[in-house]
Amino acid sequence: MKPFLRRASLGVVALFGPAVYFWIHLQEMTFLNWFLVGAIIIWALLFGFWYLAFGQRQFRKRLVSVLTVTAGIIAMGMISSQLLRYEGSASGSSFPKFAWAWESEEEGDGNPVAVVQTELSKEEERLVRAMGDSLNFLGPDRNGVFPEPTFSMKWSDTPPELLWRRPVGKAWSGFAVKERYAVTQEQDGDAEQVLCLDLFTGSETWTYANANTRLLLVKEENQGAAMGGDGPRSTPVIHENRVYTLGATGILNSLDLTTGDEIWTRNVISDFEGEVQKWGSANAVLVVGEEGIVVVPGSDKSGATLVAYDLESGAVRWIYEGNGASYSSPRLMEVGGTEMVVSVNQKDVTGHVPSTGVLLWKYDWAGSFPKVGQPISAGENLILVTASYGVGSPLLEITMNDTGEWSVSQKWKSTRMKTKFSSSFVIGDFAYGIDEGRLASIKLSDGSKAWKNLKVGFGQHLLFGDELLVQTERGPVITGRITPEGFEEISHLEALSSMTWNIPTVAGRFLIVRNDKEAACYLLPSAP
Repeated sequence: MKPFLRRASLGVVALFGPAVYFWIHLQEMTFLNWFLVGAIIIWALLFGFWYLAFGQRQFRKRLVSVLTVTAGIIAMGMISSQLLRYEGSASGSSFPKFAWAWESEEEGDGNPVAVVQTELSKEEERLVRAMGDSLNFLGPDRNGVFPEPTFSMKWSDTPPELLWRRPVGKAWSGFAVKERYAVTQEQDGDAEQVLCLDLFTGSETWTYANANTRLLLVKEENQGAAMGGDGPRSTPVIHENRVYTLGATGILNSLDLTTGDEIWTRNVISDFEGEVQKWGSANAVLVVGEEGIVVVPGSDKSGATLVAYDLESGAVRWIYEGNGASYSSPRLMEVGGTEMVVSVNQKDVTGHVPSTGVLLWKYDWAGSFPKVGQPISAGENLILVTASYGVGSPLLEITMNDTGEWSVSQKWKSTRMKTKFSSSFVIGDFAYGIDEGRLASIKLSDGSKAWKNLKVGFGQHLLFGDELLVQTERGPVITGRITPEGFEEISHLEALSSMTWNIPTVAGRFLIVRNDKEAACYLLPSAP
């Protein structure tokens, strides 16, 4: 009996590791990869216990061997902790990135960004004709969807022309563009900085700094902030002649577009005794010009969930306390013929009267994991909200009864569209997006899988007609045609060369891309 028990127990122990691995793989959620670390430790302990129970040497010698191996592993871990410095995630899957402890943070990966700059003269007239504005986060409707492109996405014969490339400070912000002003955010030492560049040359036009402001000064590494990297996360918004920016610690700035001068500044976290979000505020502010307000998400715990400030003075116009903000950005949407502010929050989705913030409806969406994706219209009364981390992506139906009261119901919930850092979009009867690093599609009828194919990592995308421009996580930009049957790649551009979570910006025929190291601007070829 003992030989059988010995072999059978060894088989069970040996299968433990592969069983956990395949279970995690089947879930198609990369955050579960962290469970592999615990599983490996448990697996090693199981082998140790098995050896103590069934090993053929004397028990004392078996115990010494197990303790020796354990001590060696602990010693290696302690030595590694002194030699290596944790530098956050190497990808959106949260796989860690390390550097040698003696290497300064400024050295980075040892590959300095080569500066390229346009020489203006006779070129300027050509660039003026290619100009266009990109004033808002993810385009005019804040959903990443644009009309048919005014440029060609077929780059094999006429590739995009590099106008400039330059280093930038750490940030996951994108660019907002008006005329020749291209505005983003960056970390400069212990200051968060708004940076304005010349669209044609990449040269600095102006900077504005919030001194002694840095996410990692207020969020310890063990709270998770370091995993997401340092610096601002939010993309600026331009309205008329002003720039509105939200920093990682909740600082809201209203700046003059042409000079960078401060008009007013507030803090949507500390002003309401809230707490900085675990991963830092990543929301793009929502300007509602008709009401003269800018709507900003706040803390994910106590404090204010949404705050509306007066565009001119920065005075508080209304507050929605709610149950805490998330990382999605509010949108102004028309639902059932009524215009409302729709916000994906920490544990719910809400609709509000723009002028007063009065709550019209609320859908409880449980789960404390980050929710990043934008709410997307899927019909006159339908809104699709998507997220990863196993919380499921529901299709919501919002209706108003004869007495003017609003209600919301869930038509279905799917785990086939798990957007982590990006948003989905809808064409006809299908929704598309990046499902845990791969382009995918689901049917709007029931949320079932239509297809899932090309691996692009945790990148971003913009849709022009039926052609998709994808900023992949590794840095290259690809374009292709997207249909209910799949994605067909058309063009490929080695735009950047390291981890990129930032949303690309297309302004006219200018394509601006950036990550936490560099920014580059390309002139796209004219439409045929």
